[in-house]
Amino acid sequence: MTTSQASSRPARLYQIASWIIAVIFAVFLNMLGNLVIRDMEFAPHGGPPTPEQFVNQATSQQLDARRHELQLQQDALTGKQETISAAATRAGKDYADAKEAFQNWIATRTATGNGAQDPDIIARTRKLDALQATVAKWEKQRDGISDEQHALEVQQTQVSEQIDQEQAAAQERFGVANQRYELKVFGYRLALTLPILLIAVWLFIRFRKARYWPFVYGFGLFALSAFFIELVPYLPNFGGYVRVLVGIVLTVFAGIYLLRVFQRYVDRKREEMQRSQSDRASAVDYDKALSAYGKKLCPSCDKSYGVGGEGATFCIHCGLKLFEQCGCGGRNFAFFPFCNQCGNPVVRTGAGNEISQ
Repeated sequence: MTTSQASSRPARLYQIASWIIAVIFAVFLNMLGNLVIRDMEFAPHGGPPTPEQFVNQATSQQLDARRHELQLQQDALTGKQETISAAATRAGKDYADAKEAFQNWIATRTATGNGAQDPDIIARTRKLDALQATVAKWEKQRDGISDEQHALEVQQTQVSEQIDQEQAAAQERFGVANQRYELKVFGYRLALTLPILLIAVWLFIRFRKARYWPFVYGFGLFALSAFFIELVPYLPNFGGYVRVLVGIVLTVFAGIYLLRVFQRYVDRKREEMQRSQSDRASAVDYDKALSAYGKKLCPSCDKSYGVGGEGATFCIHCGLKLFEQCGCGGRNFAFFPFCNQCGNPVVRTGAGNEISQ
């Protein structure tokens, strides 16, 4: 492709079509990856563990049976207590009614002779004593029921504590097993995605500027998708430490890479500034020159030449000649292939003063 064709409309369409091909290629690779993941046994046999798998069934059944038995006894005592309470209430009411009647009878009766020997008084007194004894009997039984209920509540509390301890132990065993399971799943997915990532990096380094670069970029997009969708969500947590450490490592590697890229850029520019202006001008890519012209930047040192004024001919930073005067009088950007006034080829003339470094 010639320089005059580099920024033509067909060239831009070619770039757009190439990126469309790269994206479509990545989409189909993702679909293929999803099919592979669907048909492969990624999860360890039996699937993820569940808390129920780590409960001691024999101990758990015994404790549940014991708790159920104590609850039945508690329910029976509650029913018995209700019956006794009702009987004690009735007995207490009977005693209170009889006592009140006796007191009224004594108050209205005219006693003759020795009242202590009065058979009526003796009979009524004995009846009150019997009623009082009945009330005391029911109250004693009610107190006994309360004592039994308290003893059962203590046993129920002990059984509940044993059940809680067993469940906590089972949960701890489940946590350990679940971490192992997550590591296995992550290992399986890492075994699939890591080679894809390495291949993508190798292809990008070796063939990113090759003729069929859309397929290289498409495979790279697929590798990134596999990394962030099929691997990162399955990264073990371990209290957050693993993900934080992975983030730190990735940040360090990315930072080192960017710093090296920037340092190479600075070294390259420093080396370019030591070359002659004609060599620097011939090394400038046409597309880069057009992009720099649109931003009013020098295509050699990447600094703004606009601060030198609208009529500046040379870059005030590196001395590169940026504009040429055509024989027809037209002023052209020095990297234009043809004059914008007469259409004749633009001829680069004197280079100006060299910048010593």
